[in-house]
Amino acid sequence: MRYPNLYVLEPAGNTIVVEEINDLIYQMSVSSINNEFKIAIIKEADLMSGSGGLTFNKMLKTLEDPPDEKCIFILLTEDINAIIPTVRSRCQIYNWIFNDKLNKNFNTKFDDLKNELEILLKDIISDRKNITAALNFSARVSMFIPAIGDEIIKKQKKEIDKVEKSGFDEEEIQIIVKKIEENNKREISKLTSLIIRYVFDIISACLEDIIIVIAGGVKNALHFKDNYNIINESFKGESINKYLDLLKAVRENKIYAAQSINYEIALDRIILGLVQS
Repeated sequence: MRYPNLYVLEPAGNTIVVEEINDLIYQMSVSSINNEFKIAIIKEADLMSGSGGLTFNKMLKTLEDPPDEKCIFILLTEDINAIIPTVRSRCQIYNWIFNDKLNKNFNTKFDDLKNELEILLKDIISDRKNITAALNFSARVSMFIPAIGDEIIKKQKKEIDKVEKSGFDEEEIQIIVKKIEENNKREISKLTSLIIRYVFDIISACLEDIIIVIAGGVKNALHFKDNYNIINESFKGESINKYLDLLKAVRENKIYAAQSINYEIALDRIILGLVQS
C-alpha cells in the first residue's frame, strides 16, 4: 500500500548526496493529501556525513526552516554520534535497542575488545619505553574489525542463498543480490566507524585519567581506578598540556571516523604520544 503523505529516503550508495535531500525537500513542499501531516523518513541518516558536510548543512537548513508547518522529519541511524551536533540539537532523540542474535554477538565482541584494549593501555602506561606495545595497539584493532565483518558476510550469504532458491527469474535475482551486497557493504562501513569511535572513547577515558592524576585529582575521580598508582608513578612531574593536546586529537579523530580517515595512523600517533621518546 502506498501512502501519499509519506516519503522514504533510502540511500542507493555509500552516502546520501545533496541531490537526494533536494528531492526530499521538493516532495515535502508539495501539498499534502487531505491537509494531513507529511512525513519524511531518512534511513541511515549518518550517511549524510560523506559529502563533505554539504548534505548535513542542507538538512540543517531544512529542519530550521521546513517547507511548511505540517512536515515531520524522522532521521534513523544506528550511531547517533555520526549525526553532527547542530542537526541533533534540532531533533527529539529516541533510542531503540533490538536484541536480536547478531546484535547480542556484537555486544559480546565489543566487551571483549574493551577488556583487551584496557589491558593493552595499562601495559603501555606502565612501561612507556616499550614502543612495540604501543604499535601493537592499532594492530589489534585492525584484527578485530574483519572479525566483526565476518558476521555480516555470513548473514549476507544466508540472504543470498534464500533469494537464489526463491524461484525468481535470473534478472530479478541479480538485482536483489546486488542490493543485499550494497546494504551489507554499507553495514560493514558503518560498523567499522562505530568500532573506531568506540576505541577512541576508551583512549579518551585513559587520557582523562592521566590528566586528572597529573592535576592532583583523587583516585575515585578516575575511569579506571586500578591505574591510579601506575599513572602517578609513570607521569609524575609531567606537563598536563601534552595530554590535553592528545585528548583534543582523539576527539577530533573520533568526529572524522565516519569520513574514512586512516585510523591506524591516527591511533599510532596518539598511542605513541603516551610513550617516552
